[in-house]
Amino acid sequence: MKRSTLIMLVLMNCLFAPSFLLAQDKQKATPEERAASLTDWMKSKLQLTAEQEPKVKEINLKYAQNNEALKTAPGSKREKMKTLKADEASRDSELKAILTPEQYKIYQDSKAELKQKIKEKRKG
Repeated sequence: MKRSTLIMLVLMNCLFAPSFLLAQDKQKATPEERAASLTDWMKSKLQLTAEQEPKVKEINLKYAQNNEALKTAPGSKREKMKTLKADEASRDSELKAILTPEQYKIYQDSKAELKQKIKEKRKG
């Protein structure tokens, strides 16, 4: 159960990656590539402004690098899972400060949809 939750959180942190990135081996994608891909998706889906885009890109890169470092960091899976959850909350908080309420709602709805798809895949 803990392993599946950890996997779900890792997937959530890579969330919203375009299909071409999903088709690639995720282990080979660099944090910079994952951040750029996520930013491109957000730019399209959320209609980011020219002012928002670099800020969102910086946030995405920061957390992609954190997640990459966490993969090789010492510690139990439980500790890493707590770190991932805390990072997700921090990222959401930072994004909420940049996005409009409408954009943030779309982001949260898409995130919830992805969580549901992951749960369905695990069940069946």
